[in-house]
Amino acid sequence: MPNLAQRSLEAMFLFVYGTLCQLYRPLRSWIGAGIFCVFIAMTAAVVHVFPLSNWDMFAYTATVLEPEINDPVELHRQSYAFVKDNVSEGEYLTLTQDRAYRIRQAEDPAAFTTMLGFYRIKILYVETARLLSDFMDPVKALRMISLASAVAVGAILLVWMARTGTLMYGPVAAALLVMSAFGDAAQLLSPDLYATFFLVLAAYLYLERLDLPAAVSLFAAFLVRPDHLAFIGVFFVFAAIYGPGRWSMTACFAASFAAYLWLTGGADHPGWWIHMWFTHVEYVPTLEGFDPPFSVSGYLLMLVRSTVRSLMSQTWLALLFAEVLFFAKCIAPAKLNDRARVLLYAVFASICAKYLVFPHYETRFYLPYLVIMGMILLVSWHRQQERV
Repeated sequence: MPNLAQRSLEAMFLFVYGTLCQLYRPLRSWIGAGIFCVFIAMTAAVVHVFPLSNWDMFAYTATVLEPEINDPVELHRQSYAFVKDNVSEGEYLTLTQDRAYRIRQAEDPAAFTTMLGFYRIKILYVETARLLSDFMDPVKALRMISLASAVAVGAILLVWMARTGTLMYGPVAAALLVMSAFGDAAQLLSPDLYATFFLVLAAYLYLERLDLPAAVSLFAAFLVRPDHLAFIGVFFVFAAIYGPGRWSMTACFAASFAAYLWLTGGADHPGWWIHMWFTHVEYVPTLEGFDPPFSVSGYLLMLVRSTVRSLMSQTWLALLFAEVLFFAKCIAPAKLNDRARVLLYAVFASICAKYLVFPHYETRFYLPYLVIMGMILLVSWHRQQERV
C-alpha cells in the first residue's frame, strides 16, 4: 500500500498534469506553431551571427565572379580576398593552410581553376548569388541564400501543418529538422538548403494536387543541385505507375534529363567517377590530366567507408530506420491516399538510389527526403488516428 507521502505526491502530480492539459488542449495548435516558429527564428539568428566556414566558399565565390573576370590569377586573388574579408583570421588560416590540398589551392590559381567544374553545374544557386551580388559581396550573397532558405523551409512546413491540421505537432517537426541536420545545412555555405526549399515545396504542392507548380519546383531543385535528378527519375516512375501527376512528372523528368546532359557537357564537369574518387578517395591538388580507371572494388570500398562514417558520426541512417519502423508499426498503407503513397515510396527509393549512385555520408545531403518522409508519416498517422 502506498504511504501518505506517495499518495500526496501522486495526487499533486496528477492535479498539475490535468490542469496543464486543460490549458493546453484549446491552445495546442497555437503552442505547436509558436514553438516551431521560435525554432526557425533561432536557427536563422544563429546562421546570421555564427555562420560556418568551409573551403567551398572559395570555389562558389569564384564561380559567381567568373563572368566578370577572365584572368584565372585575378579570379583566384579576388575570390580569396572576398572570403578573407568575411571570416576570422583563424578560420582563414584553417581554410588555406591546414592540409596540402588547401595549401595548393591557395597558392596555385591554375589548380584552383580546375576545381570549378564541380561548382558551375549548380546553375540556379550560382545565378541567384550573382543576382544578389549586385547588392552585396558574393560571400554575403551566398550566406543570404542559406539564411533565406532556412526561413522559407520553415514557412512551407508551417503552411503544410496548418493545411493538414497538425500544427500541434510543431515540436515534432522541429525535432525532425534537428535530426535531419537542418541547422548544419543552414550554417554552411552550400546549395543544400536552397534545394531543400524547392523539394519540400514540390512535395507540398504535389500533395495539394498542384502538379504543374510541383513539377516546376522540382526542376528548380534540380537546377540548384543536379544530383536530385535521381529523385525526379524515381518520382516519375512511381507517378507513372500509380497515376497522380503522371504527365507533369514525365515532363519534369524529361526536361531535367535534357538539362543534365547540357549542364554536364558545358560546365566542364569532370564526370561521375572522377567526382566519386575526388570525394571518397583523395583530394587531388589539380584535376588537370586526372583520370583514374573505374574499379568495382574501389566503388564497393567507397560504399563501405561511407556507411561506416554515416553510422559513426551522422544521423540520417538512424532517422531513416526510425521512419521506416514508424511506417511499419503505426501506418496502415491501405489507408494512405495515392499521392501520399507515391511520394513516400519515391522518396524512400530515391534515398537508396542516390546512395548507390553517389554514397554521400553526411546527413545534410538527405535532409529534404527525410523531412518529406517525416511530414507524410506525421500527417498520415494523425489522420488515421482521427478515424479510429
